[in-house]
Amino acid sequence: MNWTHRHNLLAGLGLILLVNAIALAGVAWNRSEPTDSRLQLSERELGDSYEYWRKENSGVALRLDYRWPDSQSNDYSDRGSNRLSPAKMAELGFSVPTELNEESMRRYRRQLDRDGLLVLEFNGPLYQQQLQRAQEQLTKSSADLAALPSNKDLQGTYQDAREALQREQTSASRLFIIDAGTDQASLRAKYPDRQQYAIVRGQISAWSWRDDDHWQLGGSAQLPVAASINLPKRWHQLFDSLPVRKGDAEFPHSGGDKLFNAELAFGQRLEPWVVQLQAGQP
Repeated sequence: MNWTHRHNLLAGLGLILLVNAIALAGVAWNRSEPTDSRLQLSERELGDSYEYWRKENSGVALRLDYRWPDSQSNDYSDRGSNRLSPAKMAELGFSVPTELNEESMRRYRRQLDRDGLLVLEFNGPLYQQQLQRAQEQLTKSSADLAALPSNKDLQGTYQDAREALQREQTSASRLFIIDAGTDQASLRAKYPDRQQYAIVRGQISAWSWRDDDHWQLGGSAQLPVAASINLPKRWHQLFDSLPVRKGDAEFPHSGGDKLFNAELAFGQRLEPWVVQLQAGQP
C-alpha cells in the first residue's frame, strides 16, 4: 500500500487523539477517590493569574502561594538561605562535600536537579511562629522608638514592623514548605493530618554561596504544579464578581485582593485541583 498524504493526516489525528486520551485518563486517575489531602485555603494562598495573561486567554488560573520557614510575609520566592539543609540534601540523594572549597562547591552546584516530594503545612505551627516573630519585632521596635522618638531610622523600622505584622495577620500565605523526602508513605506517616498537610511533587536544586569567607550550602525546590491551577468554567462568573478587600490608609497596598474560600484537593498523582469556591467576607 502506498503511503499518501491522507494516511499522514489520519496518523497525525490518531496520535493527537491518543495523547489526549492518555492525558484525560491521567486526570481521571488523579481525581479518583480517595484523595491524598484536602486543604481549605483562601485568596491568601491562591493568587489570581496575571491580568495581561487573562487578556489573551478566557480561562482563569490560580497559583499556589507557599513560603519557606523564616521568610518575610511578602516573600514567595523559592530560593534563599537555609531552605533545605545539607543533611536533607544528602537524604534526597545529592552528593554533599565534606571539604568546603571552590572546587567542591562548583561540583556540588553542578549536580542535576532531582525529583522529590515536598510537604506543605497549612495554618499550623510554622505560621504561628511567623506571627509571634512579627509581634516580637513590633514590640522591640516600639520600645526602641519610645526611647528615641525623634529618630528617623527608628520611626521607619517601627512602621515596617507594623506593616509586617498587619500582612501576617491579614494577607500573607499560611502555607509553608516544612519537609522534603522521596517516600510518600514515610512522609504521610510523619504528617498524617490530611487537612493540614499536603504532599506535592517538586524539583530539588543544589546551591551554595560564600558569606564572610565561610561557605554555605543547601538546596531549594520548585513546585511546578503550583504555578497554574485551572479554575473550572462554572466558577468563572463567581470569580469575576468576588468582593475585594478594602485598603487601610495606615497600611499602603493593604487592599485590592479578591476575597474567597476554596477547597483544594490533591489526588493520586499529588496534583491539585479546585473542588469548591465560595465568596469571602469583606
